[in-house]
Amino acid sequence: MDLLVNDLAKLRRTHIAAVLCGVPLIAVAFGAANYSANSGTLSAGWQSYWSQATLFYGMLFMVVGIAIIAAAAWRVEHRGGNWHTLLTSSRSAGAIAAAKLGAIATLTLVMQLIFIVCSLAGGWMSGLSGMPPWALPASSLIAVLPAVAVAAWQSSLSMVIRNFAMPIALGAVTGVISFGSIAARAHAMQFVLPPVGLSKALWMGSSAVADSSALDPKTVASIVLTAAVLAVAGWLASTMYLRRVDVNA
Repeated sequence: MDLLVNDLAKLRRTHIAAVLCGVPLIAVAFGAANYSANSGTLSAGWQSYWSQATLFYGMLFMVVGIAIIAAAAWRVEHRGGNWHTLLTSSRSAGAIAAAKLGAIATLTLVMQLIFIVCSLAGGWMSGLSGMPPWALPASSLIAVLPAVAVAAWQSSLSMVIRNFAMPIALGAVTGVISFGSIAARAHAMQFVLPPVGLSKALWMGSSAVADSSALDPKTVASIVLTAAVLAVAGWLASTMYLRRVDVNA
């Protein structure tokens, strides 16, 4: 727990708060604008509006947000003598990798809560009244679970690649490929690309994505189990790298 708290504390001096707020806000703005621009063809109501917001967020924005968080988390370690200190720590490689993943996942949860709040505010500003059906924000919360798998692999990439922008670019490309695989109904890609599960979770019950799954126990179980395997695999990859990397690298 102290490692997790320490990793979160290291991010206080970064501009990560701008990412946590900015990424959801931009995604919701795109969704709300698209909802308003197509009000003549889209059915009015929370279902259509929320589907538009999660469309952009699940297609690219959330993956990029996680990638930026991961890059920022590891950028601290790649500066000065922090890398040497990390590798010579008395803590195990597994504990170090888990703490870093925990910090990234915690901030991802914060970003997701901000997305839900922004989506609610955007809906009310778009003329919607009341609260959305419970399944809509529930899907957004469930998406945090497969997001951990995305975080695990982005953490691994940002640990290995010292360049700040490259892992983010790779995350964006993976997000686009994942969207393409969903559109092509390449269901097997869910077991290979972590963003696929994230997008499917966000889009459960969506009216903006063809063949989106309903929010039911079977679908949720499939997404969560696959994400758990991918998250563990990402953590193991980070652990093995930390065990083998040269302290002078």
